[in-house]
Amino acid sequence: MKYDIYFQEAKKIGLEALELASTSASSLSFSLFHGEIENYTVAKSFSLTARGIYHGKFGYAVSEKNDNTTPKYIVEQIKENALVNETKESAEIFKGSQKYTNKNVYDSSYLKIPVEHKIALAKEMEKALREADKRIYEVEISYSEEEEEIRLMNSYGLNLKSKTNILYYYVSAVATDENEETKTGYKISFSNNFETFNPKAIVNEVVEKTISQLNGKPCKSKKYKAILDKSVTASLLNFFLQSVSSEAIHKNSSMLAGKLNTLVASKKITLEERPLSKNMFFRGFDDEGVATFNKKIIDKGVLKTYLYDLKNARMDKVEPTGNGYKGSDGKAHVSYVNPYLKPGKNSLEQLFEMVNEGIYITTVQGLHAGINAQSGNFSLQAAGYLIENGKRGQAVTLITIAGNLFEMLKDVKEVGSDSELLSNGFTCSSIYLKNLAVSGN
Repeated sequence: MKYDIYFQEAKKIGLEALELASTSASSLSFSLFHGEIENYTVAKSFSLTARGIYHGKFGYAVSEKNDNTTPKYIVEQIKENALVNETKESAEIFKGSQKYTNKNVYDSSYLKIPVEHKIALAKEMEKALREADKRIYEVEISYSEEEEEIRLMNSYGLNLKSKTNILYYYVSAVATDENEETKTGYKISFSNNFETFNPKAIVNEVVEKTISQLNGKPCKSKKYKAILDKSVTASLLNFFLQSVSSEAIHKNSSMLAGKLNTLVASKKITLEERPLSKNMFFRGFDDEGVATFNKKIIDKGVLKTYLYDLKNARMDKVEPTGNGYKGSDGKAHVSYVNPYLKPGKNSLEQLFEMVNEGIYITTVQGLHAGINAQSGNFSLQAAGYLIENGKRGQAVTLITIAGNLFEMLKDVKEVGSDSELLSNGFTCSSIYLKNLAVSGN
């Protein structure tokens, strides 16, 4: 696509500067129901978000097409939007960083795999799941592949491009026992290379997750020594990271305001942002054109930095950290890519041995309603297993865990070695907590 005409039109109507961000995407997805294709979708999309400066004010525009009429439409919308912009925000478009890191994380080999083979693999897993245990009576399999190219250009000659792809199999099973109790287990397996999928391993994990939950019951209400599964840890850290946003600091909605270079978590916690990790979530630049870099957010419990986009960096007179990502309105907000919890030396089984008697939380529900990101207070429906004699024991269900996120991170006794890149972009391990309040029976 040629974008020069956008900048020519911008000059014609007097825009002082223009920035264009385009996203081109394609996807394929299907799902199975009782061995037959239930849904099959192929889609392509394009979106263009633009912002420009007119009379010292920002204007914004969004389009889902790029034809001969789009350039004039975009710049006129920016001008009209700027004229009614009453904010006192300093309008500035970033000219570019001195150096950018580029890594090729796009793998086109999946395009050579026939769709029939991808469907056959799904059917193979469905059949294996149904035959694995007579208590499994329903299976769901879906597959999706997505490809995305991001481009960022501006009036100062900046021209950046990033291309990624990601493939997913979602596999779940539903089982029931003699008491007609129903449980569901699932696995999201993802990669950017189709050949790395291991159907046998996926099936075995889903079967184990599903069957092991049967005959669960509430445990006694009390404080337990606890292990949080890596997926639960990642979900809670996602809320914690909202508090290191400079945007939250300036809105007085963060408990970490004024806490730089102080101990805010256990010394076992080192939490980083690694946007330059060579995986499907790699980003060499943010949506404002600022070069990203790997950084320690918490180093052995000490808060080392807040995360900045351009606007909030100007307010604090500091350098941006490459954390400006745009929403659907085209405006940048603070966000993060590839968060990474540094793993410890002990396996999950070794953590069980350390706890000896306690609880292992594997799932939580109601995060958005049950946790206050500002105060850190949470009360969440949960499930998991008792830890008995240093081993994973009786399944536990219909319980609630409660506490404060910031205090919880101070109570981390160990971080496990079971580090894994999860589908939400977090690389996380299980954590061992000194105590966790659990309400059961």
